[in-house]
Amino acid sequence: MSRDYDVVIVGGGGAGMCAAIEARLAGARVMIVEADTKLGGATALSGGVFYAAGTSVQRARGYDDSADAMFAYVMTLNQWRVKPDIFRIICDRSGPCLEWLIELGAVFPPAQLVKGGVETVPRAHPSAGAGSGIADVLINRVGAMGIETALTTRVERLLIEDGRVVGIHALGIDLRAGAVVLTTGGFGNSPEMRARFFPTAAQHGERVWAVHDPAPYIVGDGITLGEAAGAAIVGHDTGLLLPSSGHGRNLEPFMPPWLMLVNLDAQRFMPEMASYSITGYALNEQPEARAWAIFDEAALRTASHDIRYLDPYGAGINLPTWEEDTIRRRVAKGEVLVADTLDELASLCGLDARALAHSVDRYNADCDARADSHFFQEEEKAFPVRSGPFYACEVRASTIGVTGAGLDIDRECRVLDSAGIPVPGLYAAGEVLGVLMGKRYAGGGMSIGPAVVLGREAGVQAAAYAGSRSARLPEQG
Repeated sequence: MSRDYDVVIVGGGGAGMCAAIEARLAGARVMIVEADTKLGGATALSGGVFYAAGTSVQRARGYDDSADAMFAYVMTLNQWRVKPDIFRIICDRSGPCLEWLIELGAVFPPAQLVKGGVETVPRAHPSAGAGSGIADVLINRVGAMGIETALTTRVERLLIEDGRVVGIHALGIDLRAGAVVLTTGGFGNSPEMRARFFPTAAQHGERVWAVHDPAPYIVGDGITLGEAAGAAIVGHDTGLLLPSSGHGRNLEPFMPPWLMLVNLDAQRFMPEMASYSITGYALNEQPEARAWAIFDEAALRTASHDIRYLDPYGAGINLPTWEEDTIRRRVAKGEVLVADTLDELASLCGLDARALAHSVDRYNADCDARADSHFFQEEEKAFPVRSGPFYACEVRASTIGVTGAGLDIDRECRVLDSAGIPVPGLYAAGEVLGVLMGKRYAGGGMSIGPAVVLGREAGVQAAAYAGSRSARLPEQG
C-alpha cells in the first residue's frame, strides 16, 4: 500500500523539528504533526540553555573542555544509572550540535556561559532570547526547507501492521509513513501520568505544577502511543523538581539569599543558594519531603526589596513570590507563619524549639563572621535571623522542571520493547524518552541539549529506515 510520507514526526518541539530537518536533508518526504497551534513546544518556553562540551563559546572564554570530560561527569553524577551508549552519543555530539545551531542563527553569548550543575568547567550555554532563541531558528529552518506541518492535530493512535508501525491516525484520517518519530515531550501536565510515573512529584498533591504548563499538550501522549505499540517504559520516578514556596504557579528555581532553610528536625541541610540541579533532590530527601524557610523582620523589610541576584546564567532573576507585599498578604491568609519569638515560631511549625534555636545561633554566628562554616557558600551580604517578629514559609520541591520516565531507545533512536528489541518503524527523541534522567540532573541545558542531539539522530535513522523499506516496495517508486 502506498505511503503518504516517508517520515511522520509526532510533536513539533525542539527534538521534533531537528528530526524533521535531518530527515528532509536525507531526502525523505516529511510531515510534522503538532497538537498545539504553533511549533516550538517546551523548547520555546524554556530558558534556552544548551549543555555542551568542547564548544567555540567555551574556547572564547578560555575554557578547555572535552566530550570525554563531560561523559565522565554525567556518568559519575548518575552513578552509571543511565544508558552509557546513549550518553556517549549525547556527549560526543553536544559540541557539534551547538555549532550547528549557531550556523542556523542561534546566538550563545560567551559572557553568559556558566556552570549549570556541579561540574568544574562551565558547560551551560544560555541562548540569547531564551528558549525562543533556539526554537525560532529551527522554525525558520523548517519553513525554509518546505517541511509540511499539521498544527492543532493530536495523534490518536499509531497504525500498526504485522507488528510494524506504518503511520498515524489523527482527526479521523490515516496517514501512512515509512517511519514514525515520537517527539511529544514529557508528561508534566498530566496528574494521572505523574501518579503513575513520577510519585515523588505526585506526593505533593495540589501543589504540583509543571513549568511548561502553558504548553497544554505535554501530557504524555508519546508514552501512550508507544505503549500501544509494545514499547517499554523506563526511567520510573526520575526527573527534575524545583523548589516552591507554594504561592501560585510562579517559577522559583532558587531560594533568595536572605533565608535560612531547615528541615523538620530544624537542621540546615543544603546551601540555601544551591543550584536547581541540587535543591529539589535535597528537599525531597528530607523528612516528609518538606522544609521551612526562616527569616526575620529585618530581612523582610530590607532584603526582600532587592531580591535580584545572579542566577547560574549570569543574567539575574527576580522572585516576586518573595517580595514583602506578597509575603505580608500571605501572612494575613495564614500561608506564611509569624511569631514574636523563635520558640513560638518553632511551635507553629512543629519544630523542636531547642534544635531551632541552636541552628539559628550557629547560622547567625556564621553571618557575623561572614563565613558559612556548614556549607561554605559565599554571599555578598549576610542576613541573620535576629530581629522579631520571625517568619516561616513551607518549601517543597513541587514544581516539575523535567519529567524523566518514558520510552526506551537504542543508539539509533529506535524505540525498544520490554525485551530490548526495536519496534519496527518507530523512533523517538526528546523528553518523551526515559533514558535521559538518572540519579541526578546533570545541569542546566541537559534537556534541550539531548533533545537536539537525539532529535537529529532520530531523523537520520528514520529516513534511512523509510528509504530501505521503500526500496523493497515497488509501488513506492
